[in-house]
Amino acid sequence: MITRHHLALTLLCTLILCSAVVPGSLLFTLVICLGAGIGTILPDIQMKKPHRLKPRTIAWTITRFSSIACTPLLCRAYRHLAGLTIDPNDKRLTHSIFGIISLFLILSAIILVPVSILMDRAAMAIPAAFLGGLLLGLVLHLAEDLCTRKGISPFFPFSTLRVSGSIRPCDGTDRRIAQFHYFDCSITGVIFCFLYSGSSPGAFIIPASITGVCACLGMMIGSSDVEIRSENDRDGAPAIVYHPVMLDPISFLGTPRYSTQGLMMGVYYYNAQNASNG
Repeated sequence: MITRHHLALTLLCTLILCSAVVPGSLLFTLVICLGAGIGTILPDIQMKKPHRLKPRTIAWTITRFSSIACTPLLCRAYRHLAGLTIDPNDKRLTHSIFGIISLFLILSAIILVPVSILMDRAAMAIPAAFLGGLLLGLVLHLAEDLCTRKGISPFFPFSTLRVSGSIRPCDGTDRRIAQFHYFDCSITGVIFCFLYSGSSPGAFIIPASITGVCACLGMMIGSSDVEIRSENDRDGAPAIVYHPVMLDPISFLGTPRYSTQGLMMGVYYYNAQNASNG
């Protein structure tokens, strides 16, 4: 999916979970949503730089962290540990389970090491909330992309298995993405109305929020015709099988009277005449 779809769907699901995890805490809700928003952008290392300054420039800047700091380390690790040579610009690196785990671990080390040195233990709640949102955004990114025609390769580079759906994000005639937004907004509205209606939700809000997120993801995946395919089976098209054709060798003695190009043009002309007569 494109960036705005990722952001909208991820933030809606994050708000639903925040209603159960940190109910009534605006600060922690904002921190978790910030982490989820960054997490859902990080895997898109294939994003092209906008020609002029626009909001998408911020998203492109965030993805530069993945392409500069993370994918080279991943490629080096795969080469030394498994003997696999991978292009650092291959987006399957970050659209896989191993990729998002690596992104999360690298960012966790970058954030937690200096924070643990400079701040006391009581102040670790905010970085922990941010990292929780970051992990949620990474996971939701994969869940959203597996609904598209390109899909994801969850076990890359150790397997070419591809999980993909039938959605083309740039197809304006396909209304399913808009339906995902409407459905997620409805679930979020119901949860928040129930939370702030004045009644005491108690422990019921936690299973309700989890059920709401599962309903959002289930509706999205169920409406996308998700299938498990081979990496070579693009868009459900049958694989092309090439059959070798053996030609009888012919040898000519002496110096040819005509050039090779002239002989080939004669063959093309002869075939064209036979096709028109047939």
